[in-house]
This record gives sequence, C-alpha cells and structure tokens, in this order.
Amino acid sequence: MREWFIIEDSRKNAVFAPADAALPKGYIPKDAAEKLLGRDLSGTVWFTAEEGRAMRASPEWRSSLDGDPQP
Repeated sequence: MREWFIIEDSRKNAVFAPADAALPKGYIPKDAAEKLLGRDLSGTVWFTAEEGRAMRASPEWRSSLDGDPQP
C-alpha cells in the first residue's frame, strides 16, 4: 500500500480564506514526491512554488484518490 500526500493550500485556515482554499489541491504518492524532489518528506512539509509545479507535472499526480490522473 502506498502512502499518499494530500496537497493543501497553506491559506486554508486563514480568517478570510477563499472557500476553494479548503479543498485539497491534489494527491501524489510520498515515494514519488521524495524521488522527484530529492529530499525526505517525513512529517509536516512545506513546498516551494517550484516544487509544487514539479509535483503537478508528474505522471503520479492525481486530482482525486479514485486513481484518475489529473487532466
């Protein structure tokens, strides 16, 4: 079984956060993200904008956990 990261918007708990900030942005397997970014991703992790773009470009990126790749 693979461990998946749930990628969320860092603004989701802000006082005046937009409604869509509460929704997950996507999912990527932990092992794929670690290989892609070249670092240990244990615990709570923050990503740079460049890392976020790299993960979204990965074929492992999903928009849902149903297994459907993001279009």
